[in-house]
Amino acid sequence: KTTIAFVADNPGKWLFHCHMLEHAAAGMSSWFEVV
Repeated sequence: KTTIAFVADNPGKWLFHCHMLEHAAAGMSSWFEVV
């Protein structure tokens, strides 16, 4: 579990990911939505 604090002032669907392909393939890639 990870907690990240940031200012979410741009609504929409966003991709949170790692640029290392091995990490992304292992699941370090996810979508989140700012409403």
